[in-house]
Order: sequence, then structure tokens, then C-alpha cells
Amino acid sequence: MFEWLRTFWFGRILFLARGDQLARFLNEVSKDRVILYHTQKSERGMRAQIKLSDFRRLRQAARLTHTRVHIVAKYGWPFVAARWWRRKGLLIGIVVIATVLTVLSQLVLSISVSGNRNLVAADVLARAEKLGLKTWVYSKNLDLNGIAKVLQEQLPDAAWIGVERNGTDVLIKISEKIRPIIPKEAGNLVASHAGIIKEIMVIQGTPQVHEGETVRAGQVLITQNPAENNLNGSQPTPPVSAARGFVRGRVWYSSEAKVPMVENKVEESGRDATGWGIKIGDRVIMVTTPDSPFVQARKEVMSHSLLPWRNWSFPVECIRVNYKELHTVHLERSVVEARQLAEQAARTEVQKKITPGVSIVEETVKVLSNNSEAERVRVELETYEDLAVYANP
Repeated sequence: MFEWLRTFWFGRILFLARGDQLARFLNEVSKDRVILYHTQKSERGMRAQIKLSDFRRLRQAARLTHTRVHIVAKYGWPFVAARWWRRKGLLIGIVVIATVLTVLSQLVLSISVSGNRNLVAADVLARAEKLGLKTWVYSKNLDLNGIAKVLQEQLPDAAWIGVERNGTDVLIKISEKIRPIIPKEAGNLVASHAGIIKEIMVIQGTPQVHEGETVRAGQVLITQNPAENNLNGSQPTPPVSAARGFVRGRVWYSSEAKVPMVENKVEESGRDATGWGIKIGDRVIMVTTPDSPFVQARKEVMSHSLLPWRNWSFPVECIRVNYKELHTVHLERSVVEARQLAEQAARTEVQKKITPGVSIVEETVKVLSNNSEAERVRVELETYEDLAVYANP
């Protein structure tokens, strides 16, 4: 931790050295007692880091060895201070904007209602305004719990009302009193998947298929009993009875996967860099490492905000950006490895199609091709499950 702070305070420069005498260049640098950090050899030359105070001492070694030195990136407080010194107007503007946002963040700017179905949102907002909850008022002077309690007393159709404040937004949450709906079984029983019927049991209704018959998805299995005609009119017509029963059968699922024998894959190299910045509203201002130091990288942005105090939160957030270097990896697989990966991918994909909880009767793995460039594998699963589901008549 202290070493990182020391490095940040004095500043470092990441440079790229190119030339035909890099070994002599390193010897001359060592003679001048200049310390290089994280030295790496690349296709374009040599990359290394150096202290800001030692960078000018590279000129003599570069001149003697005819080496070209190019600055790739700059790190540390000296560069941050110089950058902000050139942007004094922007810094003053940030302070003014932060002050204005701090004042506005303590006011109520918008009020919304959620969870209401039968209650009118305009009526709820009007009642809340009479209780003091309206826009452009100081939020700390509002008793949100008291307002919620009074609103619940004024609205008898509401089972619960809560008032929450999130920054400058106030949300009135309503849970209305509703009668529980008891689901009713109605309609015919149809096949959920295509398969072969092995067992059928009818509790109520008329079967439309037999054991050993192949059915398709959506085909009617058991129909509901029709309503009886009332000719005399002395008694009411009985309701239509829903179909009830069990229809079990064999169902097949399959999935294919293809894995190449030779592949160029982009992976993380393990090297990373971190940049810090501040976020005001939708605008982000980077303080350190504004751009990625890598040629190819994956960017991850994380936001850190200060802990809220009561109902007030600070409008400025701290942004942390992680740059993870990516590089291309050349993979050459054997036939066995490619088939194993294809089989694993196909099995994972076919498991997603199976109805949860059903038992697997048989599994079959087939190699579909003998291609020298890729291996293609199909995984087939046979299950024994209940096919009957309800559908509207």
C-alpha cells in the first residue's frame, strides 16, 4: 500500500524503446544508475516504466545508441496536478455544479405512485399534497411515515401504504386490498410434448388416444364432459366438467454441438490497470488513467458512493475503472478433446430443454461427422414424464 502511494506521489512514465541496440541502451542506462521497472520485450521493441525524475536522463543513452523513446502512458500525482492546473475553469465549474447539486439533492423534485390498480394516482397525489408532500420542498422537514399513515387512513381500499425517498425522488407504494383468486381447472388435457404414450388414466372426461400411440405437441388427450341440455327448463344446466387424468409417455430430446480442432480464442493475460474518476450526474471525469494502457482490453466500471445520512445522499460518486489486458491464444485440440468438449456442450444444452424433475431413461451420444476441421456431436435423451397439461376448450 505504501509503495503504491509512493509511486503515485512521485509519478512514473511507461515508455517504448525501439532500435537495433537495445542491449547497449540498457547498459548505458544502468551506468547512469537509472532504475527501470516492469521491463518487457515486445514485437515493436522494449516496454518499461521509469520514475518521472529519471526520464530526462535517458536522453544521453538514447542518443549514443540511436534508440527512439516513445511515451506510452503517464501515471502519478504530478501529471494529475498538471492536468487539473490547465483546467482551472473546469475545476471551478465542478465545484459550482457540486454545490448546486448538493442543494437540489435536499429538495423533492418528483413524486410518483406505484402498485395502484383501482386507486387513481392523481387522487393519491392530491391527498399527499394537502399533507405537505409536494415538489420543491425541503425533504428533511417531511414526516414520511406520518404521511403514509394518514394516507392509509384516508384510502380504505389500500391494505398498506409506504412512502420512500430516493435522492430527489419520492415514491408512494400502495398495496391494495384484493380478494384471493382460486385457480380453477378447466378445458381439455393436451400433450405438452411429442412422444409415445405408455400409460393413460382417466379420472373425468373422455380419452382421445390409446396406449402405444404417438402424439404430437398440442394434441388433445382427454376431452372435458359436455354440458347436458335442459329441455324442460325446470332445473339449471350443470356446469361443464373439466378433464382430469394422467397421461405418461416417452419423450425424446436432442441437441448438437460443434467444436473446431484449431481455434484462435481471446483470453485475459492476467495484467490489469486501474483508473479512478468522479461521476456527477451522467458525466464522468477521469482523474487517473483516462485511457487503457493496453492495445486490447476489457473495461469494467464500478461505482462507489458515500454512505447516505438519514434521507440524504451525496450526489457525487467515485468511479473505478479496471482495464484487463486481452490477448489471442492459438488452440490446437486432438480428436478426443474436441469430441469431449462438443459432447459436454451438447449435454448442457439438452438439459435446458428437459422438464425439471423428470427421470431420464436412456442417453445416446452420436458423432455426426469425421471432419478434420471440427468435431460435431449429438446427445439424445429419452425421458418418461407426464404429457397432459390443461388447455382452453
